[in-house]
Amino acid sequence: MTLIPPSVLSRPCVLQAVILARRVFASWYTRDAVDIIRERASLAAVKEMEQNASWRPVDVSTDLKTVAGIDSHFGCQSISKVLPLAYAWAGDLQTAQQLVSDRVPSERLPCTAVGTPLVALIDYISESANGHPGLIHGGMTAIIAHSSMSLVAALNVPRQPTAEVISRSLNMDYRRPIRTGQFVKIYAWLYRHYEQGPMLAAVHFYDPNGQMLVEATAKLDIVRPGAAE
Repeated sequence: MTLIPPSVLSRPCVLQAVILARRVFASWYTRDAVDIIRERASLAAVKEMEQNASWRPVDVSTDLKTVAGIDSHFGCQSISKVLPLAYAWAGDLQTAQQLVSDRVPSERLPCTAVGTPLVALIDYISESANGHPGLIHGGMTAIIAHSSMSLVAALNVPRQPTAEVISRSLNMDYRRPIRTGQFVKIYAWLYRHYEQGPMLAAVHFYDPNGQMLVEATAKLDIVRPGAAE
């Protein structure tokens, strides 16, 4: 039984009031960092990676800045609230490729010329990161994608703290809406190493049920201060 008839809800003034109310509620009802960390620890995806010796933990606050002298989105209050859990693949390359091979063309499989072919992140999408009520803003999705691909790039190039990872191009394929107030699992990998030219990277977003939400690709470069582009 509907408390408010559809004919009333369809009126523009009423609809705008409902949207405003949802935004106010979302800004008030937000989980704090302690609750997010506690809930994240219970996720099946987290337990699976912690129990799999082929995944090793990565400290994103340190490893990203070994190459990129810029702040990433990781831990940004308006997007994620807490640093994501991150893992780097330490097993054989063939298995790493199989994790994504059913969803990408063979030319975009993890590169054989890198030491870390794949990274995975468990990230929380803040309630305040919305474009439309309850849905993450598309630009913020792009920021997460860039930061994730920058992380895998940083793990596969010589340590240069004064350099930056930049995107020469970024292509986003939005498959399904990403809802705020939920966790996402992210795979990111290089499919061309910097020794072969500009780095080519890819990223997949999945919801807690394993459905793909976003697929993106990027051309990445390492830029050193003062160097001619």
